[in-house]
Amino acid sequence: MYKKIILAALCILMFTSAASADVKRGVKFVPNVPILPLVQLKPGMTGEVHTVLNGTKIIKFGIKIVGVVPRKSSPKNLILFRITDKKINDSGGVAAGMSGSPLYVNGKLIGALGYSWSFSDRSLGLATPIEEMAKAFDWPDDVPGVSPSEIPSPDPVSIDIESDESKKDATVSKDIKPLAMPLLVDGISSRIAKKLSERLGQPLVPLGAASGANTAVSTGPALKPGAAMGVALSWGDVQTGGIGTLSAVDKTGRFLAFAHPMMDRGAVAYSLTRASIIQIIPSANHSFKLGYMGDIIGTVTQDRPEAIGGKFGQYPPASSYSVRFSDIDTGKKYLKRFQTVSDQFIGPTIGTMGILGVIDNLWGRSGEGTAKIKYRFSGGNMNKGWERTNIFFSDKDLIKSLLEEFDDLSNIFSLNQFREIRPYGVDVDVEITREPKVMFIEGLEIVDKKKTYSPGDKVVVDVTLRKWRKQPERKRIALTVPENAFGFCEIVVRGGCVDSPKPDALMKNLRSIVKFDELLKKLSAGESNNQLIVKIDGPEKKNKKKSNKTAFPEDLVDSKLNSEIKSEQINSNKLKVYNTDYYVDGKLKKYIKIKSKFPDIDPELLEELLRSLADEEDAALGRGERKVKETDDEDE
Repeated sequence: MYKKIILAALCILMFTSAASADVKRGVKFVPNVPILPLVQLKPGMTGEVHTVLNGTKIIKFGIKIVGVVPRKSSPKNLILFRITDKKINDSGGVAAGMSGSPLYVNGKLIGALGYSWSFSDRSLGLATPIEEMAKAFDWPDDVPGVSPSEIPSPDPVSIDIESDESKKDATVSKDIKPLAMPLLVDGISSRIAKKLSERLGQPLVPLGAASGANTAVSTGPALKPGAAMGVALSWGDVQTGGIGTLSAVDKTGRFLAFAHPMMDRGAVAYSLTRASIIQIIPSANHSFKLGYMGDIIGTVTQDRPEAIGGKFGQYPPASSYSVRFSDIDTGKKYLKRFQTVSDQFIGPTIGTMGILGVIDNLWGRSGEGTAKIKYRFSGGNMNKGWERTNIFFSDKDLIKSLLEEFDDLSNIFSLNQFREIRPYGVDVDVEITREPKVMFIEGLEIVDKKKTYSPGDKVVVDVTLRKWRKQPERKRIALTVPENAFGFCEIVVRGGCVDSPKPDALMKNLRSIVKFDELLKKLSAGESNNQLIVKIDGPEKKNKKKSNKTAFPEDLVDSKLNSEIKSEQINSNKLKVYNTDYYVDGKLKKYIKIKSKFPDIDPELLEELLRSLADEEDAALGRGERKVKETDDEDE
């Protein structure tokens, strides 16, 4: 099933490349209707606005031109107008979601509604001139498969204010606000929607998706200027995006909309969708259109200060996500799928929050619980993909405990320095229960303990484990004393969630990850919360080579990565790792004395080694406590 999702994404990518070849690069945007240049616009002229107030029907209402407001920032000029239609003014006047509604004077296009003021006369609005909006196509597109071309930016139009009334309004242009409707999100819990809002830096409204899991790709007739339209950042079972109005179309199928930026991210590849409006919602701050997004009908390729722009019939590449959810307590199972924009910065943010929001929403509660999570990261240039299984437990908020690892893995794969993974897919299996599936380490005993051990000897230990409110169980494990051990050895049994390994060469700045395969090995070597770790370790005598050279600090420390160290320790039977179906908690130690083949260690040196070991443990615990505190502070 997952392969089908990836294949579908790949097909979209191929179709995008083919469709984008038809884009006429280097050709300025020319609307398929006559335009009235800004220099010919005069105060007192009357015209009309085309927009949708309910459903998909385009309506018209009257306006009167007040003047032109010049600006130092983009867009360089704005057209000030007043709504003269009493019915529109009585219903709230200028509303968010009208962004992009085209303005016509004498049947000619002059621009589109884009700005207004909060807590002001809502019969007044500001439109971005069509000449300014067309500048959105002065930059090359960056959709995969599209070859960028150099398009010179034209000189800005300069125009004088032509009335006293417009001069008065020009002084307050710095206080204008884009009519940006908050992004709509659906399919995730409200608290995760709030976190997503913080991550994107955009207000979110937890509404706005059509019923049904699938978002179809439509090849029907293109929208007409004045029609409601949506811009989707994710679609499917998790929908995120905004609703505005189509402003203008040219003969090649390119379009302009919104008359202001959506997220101001420059060259983009968002999904353009149909949209339907339910009603204008009055607000003390700013009224807005409430609606929902529909079928995908094209791609937004530019998100610029003057407008958003793109092309009908050209479909963007996507990253695919799926969540297989199983509630052990109720027996309910669900499969949710969604796609996000193929943007390696905001796409994974929406994907991570989408997965968490789906889990939170399907579980239908917050609080204590245990979750077994299996991740699968796949992509067009990842031969076998990468998998990880982990178990999380929290006695306060289970979903909150999942966030950090979700974030870390998502960022590692999407922002790694070696390759872009496209098409990018994440598949997550979740088994969740309110029951504390925790296994505690209660005992560690050395079987038939001897006074001294020699390097290479076997040490047998019994580990006592107790599952939550169950009878204790005993597990017998054999380890091998390191060949170069001297003085003493420490035997440790712990849960994978308790104390991370000592810093390796990477943390000591002696090594770096230089290949994608090395990165995957490092990730695979990482411990998980469901692992039982049993290890024998201690000071080891290094084989010194005779040399007259001065030893440098890097000669005295291990230059291996943790993945390499772990592999060697497993092969030499110094380390045993057991995967369980429980969150393993606890840590215990025992010590044995080594009858070394090397000269006896100085007692003072042995004491110093023990003290150093204790200091390392304290430092590790301190780091762990600080990490927990930082996480708590961030959440607060």
